[in-house]
Amino acid sequence: MPRSARTEGFSRRHRFTARGSFAPVLRSPRKIRGRLAVLHVMPSPTGRSRLGIGLTRRLVATSVDRNRLKRVIREAFRTHPARAAGFDCVVMLRERFAPGDDAAIRDEVRGFLDRLCAGESRP
Repeated sequence: MPRSARTEGFSRRHRFTARGSFAPVLRSPRKIRGRLAVLHVMPSPTGRSRLGIGLTRRLVATSVDRNRLKRVIREAFRTHPARAAGFDCVVMLRERFAPGDDAAIRDEVRGFLDRLCAGESRP
């Protein structure tokens, strides 16, 4: 498939590609906290928004659930205007994930991104 045909993808420029590249974002003081997750935020040095997702086996037990949750979070980011806002974002869960909470996580991440675009991301 030619690259020009992929208009709806989640390209490499919107991802963290190197191992350990989340660290500066996680050390950043800007966070948006919710009931289920936390969004760590800092301005992007490249000017493009990037998304990182940190899920552990302790909080999301099965790989099927981890992969589904990653798809849900990526899709929420991909379709949101925050994708062009120029922020590095990392989503981390706060509590154990219960299968079936996909919609709740998606709605919370969308709410985080809405607040980020509105400028309410101060701790």
